[in-house]
Formats: sequence, C-alpha cells, structure tokens
Amino acid sequence: MDGLALLAILAIMGGAIAYIGDKLGTKVGKKKLSIFGLRPKHTSIIVTIVTGILISATTLGIMTAVSWDVRTALFGMEELKAELLSLNNEVKSKTTELEASRAALETKNAEYAAISAKIKETSERLARSVAELNEVIAERDRTVAALSELQLNYSQAQQDLAKYQADIRTLQKTKAELDKRITGLNSQISELTTAKATLQSDVDRLNELTANLKKGLQIVKEGTVILRTGEVLSTSVVHGGRSTVETTKELSQVIYNTNQSILDKLQVTDKKLEILWIAQSEFDQAVNLISGTNQEVIVRISTVGNTVYGEPVIGRIELFPNYLVYNKGDVIYSETFTLPRDGSDAEPTVIGFLQKVNTAAVSQGILPDPIQGTVGSMSMAQLSDTINKVRRQSGKVELIAVASDDTFTAGPLKIEIRIKGPND
Repeated sequence: MDGLALLAILAIMGGAIAYIGDKLGTKVGKKKLSIFGLRPKHTSIIVTIVTGILISATTLGIMTAVSWDVRTALFGMEELKAELLSLNNEVKSKTTELEASRAALETKNAEYAAISAKIKETSERLARSVAELNEVIAERDRTVAALSELQLNYSQAQQDLAKYQADIRTLQKTKAELDKRITGLNSQISELTTAKATLQSDVDRLNELTANLKKGLQIVKEGTVILRTGEVLSTSVVHGGRSTVETTKELSQVIYNTNQSILDKLQVTDKKLEILWIAQSEFDQAVNLISGTNQEVIVRISTVGNTVYGEPVIGRIELFPNYLVYNKGDVIYSETFTLPRDGSDAEPTVIGFLQKVNTAAVSQGILPDPIQGTVGSMSMAQLSDTINKVRRQSGKVELIAVASDDTFTAGPLKIEIRIKGPND
C-alpha cells in the first residue's frame, strides 16, 4: 500500500474516531448513565476513552490484516533494520572487493605492459640472431669454396710432384750412365765433366723444387685441413630402452665429451667453445632410436666432410647394435702356409695373414675404422716378434689368430697369433 494512501486513511479514521467518541460521550452524558458508581460525567469520559481505544484497535487490526506495509511497520521493523545493516555491510564488502579488483587489474596491466616490452625486445634479439646466422652461413659458404679451390691446387701440386720425381729419376739414371762413360772415355773427360756438372745442377735444382713442393703440400695438409671426411671423432656405448629424458641427457654428454676431445686435439684454451655441430633433427632421431631398443647401442660420431682450421666441425651420429662377437680364446682366423727355409716370405706372409684376420673380423660384425678399414692394431714389438717366429719355420706352418679378450661390436680387436709348424 502506498504511504500517502495510508496517511489519508489514518487521518480519516482519526477524525471518525473523534467524532464517534464525542457523540457517544454526549449521549452517555445526556442519559446520565453511571458505571461502577461513578458520576455520569466521569462515566461519559470513560465511555469516550474506551470507545476510542476499541475503535483504534479495530482499525489497526483491520489495516494489519489488509496491508503488508502496516504489518511490516508494526512487527518487522527490527528485521528491516537488521537486513538494512546486513545490506550496508555487504555493500562495504563489495566496495572493498571492487577496490581490490581494480588494484589487481592495474597490476595485471603493468605486467602485460612489461611482457609486451620483453616480447618486443626478444623479437629484436631474434632478428639480430637471424642476421648473424645468415652472415655465418655466408662465411661458411665462402670458406667451403676456398677449401675446394685449395684441394684442387693440392691435387695439381701432387701431380707436379710426381712428374718432377720421375724427371729426377730419369736424370739420376742419365747421370749414372754418364759416370760409366767418363770412366772408359778419357778423351772426353772434359766434355763429360761439364755435362756431369750441368746434370748435377739440374738434379740439385729439381731436388730443391721437390723439397719445396713437399713442404708446400705438408703445409696444405697440416695447416689447413685438420679433419678428413668420415674421420671418427668418438665411439661410445649407450644403454637403450631408457626414457627420452635420460637418453637425451646421456647422448648430450657423449657430444660434450667429443667436443672437449676436439678442443684438446686443436689445443684450444677456451673449453666452453662449441666447435662440434650436429643437426637437431639428427640428434632427436638418434634419441628416439636409442630409447626404442632394449640393447646397448654404439654411438659413433664422425665428420661429414673435410674440416678446415677455423671453421666448425660438422658431425653426424651413426648408431650400431653392440653385441658380443668373440669370447676370449675364440679362433678368429687360421691358415696354413708353405714357407721356404731361408725365411724370406715371413714378413709378407704375416702381413697378408693380418689383413685376412681384419677382413674376417669385419665380416663377423666388428666396426672398422671408416678411413683405414682396420678393426684393431698391433704393436711393432709384437709384429716383429711374430715375424721372427715365422722366419724360423719352414715347410707347412699354420697361423692361428685368437681373441685376447672378450670383443664386442665396438672393438677394438686384440689378438694373439699362435704358430704351429714342424719346428715346434
């Protein structure tokens, strides 16, 4: 119910109550009625008051029953106050949260501005890095072109050296023939002596030219090309079947150790320099292959091409399964030879036998050196001792190559040569 309507009703009812009470009191006074032995005047006053109270109570009761606003005003005031206080507190809480949200928003805006600045700075650095990388690639291409030209010059110099050496041999042969003629022809001593001196001068000149060519070739080989194509930089054994993270860590350590080995070989003092470069895709492929197998894997790192001093070493990763090829004492290769009594065939026999042992070991799965093709080495003392033992034999002699230790695919192969002959 509207407040103005309620006020109008109360005003009208107040007037009606006053009018009715006055009329009642007047009638009671005129009839001179008495209640509780009171005087008629006092009785009319009491009737007027009671009538007013009853009418007011009836009016309020009716209005309370009819109007929700009246009920609220009479009985729900405290509840309204409590609700109003709660709403005020909630408004204050929401206001506080709003202020906190505004502060957080300002903080996030500041962080966004900082991140935007950092992204811009990173983009600029990336652009500079790309430009530097392009410059390095261009420099590498120029270096490769220079290396190709140098290798061409080196091949031409080798051809010239061979030609000069042949000329020297021809001149030396001519000199020897002239020396014989000088001995038998005294009449031509003066002329032949002059010719001899001339030939000796030519020989000396050619010898000097040959020495200079050899020196130049040595400078080309030792001063420029430091690593040849396919040269093995390191050989390691890595356990397969591990997680990608563990395999990545182990393979990264192998590459790091190889890089340190190259720095030591080149006598580079800066041990933090990354001179060995391997493609990331090749590295990731190797990690996946190693993780996907349950056996040991041989990781061999070799050069992709010739490496000139001053440029990075471009490497590649080769993977091979590592398994036991020979147990200690296993016979690798044996062959029977017929040797003369003078022992003249001892050295070529032993050398040829070792070459066949090498071929047999390679066929069984031992990894050879990609450049030399060998799977092991023998000391000069051991080789000399074997040749001397064979030299003391004659007739049918059997040479047997036996593995000195357990040998896996990675090698190297260590052998012991046993000799069985009629003289034993």
